[in-house]
Amino acid sequence: MIEEYIELAAVTALAVIAITAFAYIFAYTTTPAVCQAVRLVAENPGSELVVYGRLRYEMAGDRVFICGLVINKLTNYRIIIEKTEGTLRVGSTADGFLYIR
Repeated sequence: MIEEYIELAAVTALAVIAITAFAYIFAYTTTPAVCQAVRLVAENPGSELVVYGRLRYEMAGDRVFICGLVINKLTNYRIIIEKTEGTLRVGSTADGFLYIR
């Protein structure tokens, strides 16, 4: 009888750990729709796309890393990131601004 309670507690603990790990891993990733929008907008200046999702980016000096793209802020684009979750407007202007609002 006690072995069954111990087994039940162990299975419950493992389930809680698995759900927590799953939620932690996917809370800090970029959704595929946002990555596709960033790539399309970077390739087509003067366009804008509206997507729903989450964006994760990293800044290192004069570079911004977004979805596998390395954007150099000094030469290629000037980038403005105002919002990282929810409904995002991803666009670019003809003169080299990439914005995410």
